[in-house]
Amino acid sequence: MASEHENVAQKQRKSGSENRKMLRRVTFRLTHEEYALLEAAARDAGLTLGSFIRVRALGMAQTRQWRRPSFELETIARLHAEMNRVGSNIHQILKRMNFGELVLAHEYREALAGYREVIDAILEALGRRRAA
Repeated sequence: MASEHENVAQKQRKSGSENRKMLRRVTFRLTHEEYALLEAAARDAGLTLGSFIRVRALGMAQTRQWRRPSFELETIARLHAEMNRVGSNIHQILKRMNFGELVLAHEYREALAGYREVIDAILEALGRRRAA
Protein backbone atom coordinates (compact mmCIF):
# COMPACT_ATOMS: atom_id res chain seq x y z
CA MET A 1 0.00 0.00 0.00
CA ALA A 2 1.46 3.36 -1.05
CA SER A 3 1.82 6.06 1.54
CA GLU A 4 0.03 9.39 1.20
CA HIS A 5 3.37 11.07 0.42
CA GLU A 6 4.01 8.66 -2.49
CA ASN A 7 0.52 9.29 -3.89
CA VAL A 8 1.09 13.04 -3.84
CA ALA A 9 4.50 12.62 -5.50
CA GLN A 10 2.98 10.47 -8.25
CA LYS A 11 0.26 13.05 -8.92
CA GLN A 12 2.84 15.83 -9.19
CA ARG A 13 4.86 13.93 -11.81
CA LYS A 14 2.02 13.72 -14.31
CA SER A 15 2.30 16.19 -17.12
CA GLY A 16 -0.64 18.25 -18.31
CA SER A 17 -0.91 16.24 -21.51
CA GLU A 18 -1.50 13.04 -19.53
CA ASN A 19 -4.52 14.62 -17.87
CA ARG A 20 -6.13 16.02 -21.01
CA LYS A 21 -9.33 14.49 -22.16
CA MET A 22 -9.13 15.73 -25.73
CA LEU A 23 -7.59 13.06 -27.88
CA ARG A 24 -8.65 13.96 -31.41
CA ARG A 25 -6.80 16.45 -33.59
CA VAL A 26 -8.27 18.33 -36.56
CA THR A 27 -5.89 19.80 -39.12
CA PHE A 28 -6.57 21.91 -42.18
CA ARG A 29 -4.55 24.07 -44.53
CA LEU A 30 -4.64 27.86 -44.75
CA THR A 31 -2.93 30.46 -46.87
CA HIS A 32 -0.48 32.81 -45.12
CA GLU A 33 -3.10 35.54 -45.30
CA GLU A 34 -5.86 33.35 -43.83
CA TYR A 35 -3.57 32.22 -41.01
CA ALA A 36 -2.61 35.82 -40.22
CA LEU A 37 -6.29 36.83 -40.09
CA LEU A 38 -7.14 33.89 -37.83
CA GLU A 39 -4.20 34.61 -35.54
CA ALA A 40 -5.14 38.31 -35.30
CA ALA A 41 -8.76 37.45 -34.49
CA ALA A 42 -7.64 35.06 -31.73
CA ARG A 43 -5.25 37.67 -30.32
CA ASP A 44 -8.01 40.32 -30.36
CA ALA A 45 -10.29 37.91 -28.50
CA GLY A 46 -7.53 37.23 -25.96
CA LEU A 47 -7.51 33.52 -26.73
CA THR A 48 -5.07 30.97 -28.01
CA LEU A 49 -5.58 29.96 -31.60
CA GLY A 50 -7.00 26.56 -30.59
CA SER A 51 -9.45 28.04 -28.08
CA PHE A 52 -10.56 30.67 -30.59
CA ILE A 53 -11.25 28.07 -33.30
CA ARG A 54 -13.07 25.86 -30.79
CA VAL A 55 -15.27 28.77 -29.66
CA ARG A 56 -16.09 29.76 -33.24
CA ALA A 57 -16.68 26.22 -34.52
CA LEU A 58 -18.52 24.77 -31.55
CA GLY A 59 -19.99 27.87 -29.98
CA MET A 60 -18.26 27.25 -26.66
CA ALA A 61 -14.77 26.71 -25.34
CA GLN A 62 -13.98 23.14 -24.41
CA THR A 63 -10.69 24.04 -22.74
CA ARG A 64 -9.75 26.62 -20.19
CA GLN A 65 -9.36 29.89 -22.01
CA TRP A 66 -5.85 31.27 -21.78
CA ARG A 67 -5.70 35.03 -21.99
CA ARG A 68 -2.81 36.34 -24.02
CA PRO A 69 -0.90 39.36 -22.77
CA SER A 70 -2.38 42.51 -24.25
CA PHE A 71 0.93 43.75 -25.62
CA GLU A 72 4.01 42.06 -26.90
CA LEU A 73 7.05 41.08 -24.91
CA GLU A 74 9.38 43.04 -27.18
CA THR A 75 7.50 46.23 -26.40
CA ILE A 76 7.59 45.49 -22.68
CA ALA A 77 11.33 44.74 -22.79
CA ARG A 78 12.05 47.95 -24.72
CA LEU A 79 9.98 50.06 -22.35
CA HIS A 80 11.61 48.41 -19.34
CA ALA A 81 15.08 49.22 -20.70
CA GLU A 82 14.06 52.81 -21.43
CA MET A 83 12.56 53.26 -17.96
CA ASN A 84 15.81 51.94 -16.44
CA ARG A 85 17.83 54.40 -18.52
CA VAL A 86 15.64 57.34 -17.48
CA GLY A 87 15.68 56.23 -13.84
CA SER A 88 19.47 56.04 -13.94
CA ASN A 89 19.70 59.56 -15.37
CA ILE A 90 17.39 60.94 -12.69
CA HIS A 91 19.34 59.07 -10.00
CA GLN A 92 22.61 60.59 -11.19
CA ILE A 93 21.12 64.10 -11.15
CA LEU A 94 19.82 63.63 -7.59
CA LYS A 95 23.13 62.15 -6.46
CA ARG A 96 25.00 65.17 -7.81
CA MET A 97 22.53 67.52 -6.15
CA ASN A 98 22.99 65.74 -2.80
CA PHE A 99 26.76 66.29 -3.04
CA GLY A 100 26.16 69.98 -3.62
CA GLU A 101 27.02 69.98 -7.32
CA LEU A 102 25.29 72.32 -9.69
CA VAL A 103 22.85 70.53 -11.99
CA LEU A 104 22.30 72.30 -15.27
CA ALA A 105 18.71 72.98 -16.29
CA HIS A 106 19.10 71.20 -19.64
CA GLU A 107 20.15 67.97 -17.84
CA TYR A 108 17.01 68.06 -15.77
CA ARG A 109 14.85 68.86 -18.84
CA GLU A 110 16.41 65.97 -20.81
CA ALA A 111 15.74 63.50 -17.99
CA LEU A 112 12.17 64.73 -17.64
CA ALA A 113 11.64 64.52 -21.43
CA GLY A 114 12.93 60.94 -21.39
CA TYR A 115 10.51 60.10 -18.60
CA ARG A 116 7.60 61.62 -20.54
CA GLU A 117 8.58 59.68 -23.70
CA VAL A 118 8.52 56.39 -21.83
CA ILE A 119 5.19 57.20 -20.17
CA ASP A 120 3.72 58.15 -23.58
CA ALA A 121 4.99 54.87 -25.08
CA ILE A 122 3.47 52.86 -22.24
CA LEU A 123 0.15 54.65 -22.59
CA GLU A 124 0.23 54.12 -26.37
CA ALA A 125 0.83 50.40 -25.84
CA LEU A 126 -2.18 50.38 -23.53
CA GLY A 127 -4.28 52.32 -26.05
CA ARG A 128 -4.53 55.40 -23.84
CA ARG A 129 -3.39 59.01 -23.92
CA ARG A 130 -1.62 61.06 -21.27
CA ALA A 131 -3.72 63.76 -19.66
CA ALA A 132 -2.56 67.22 -20.73
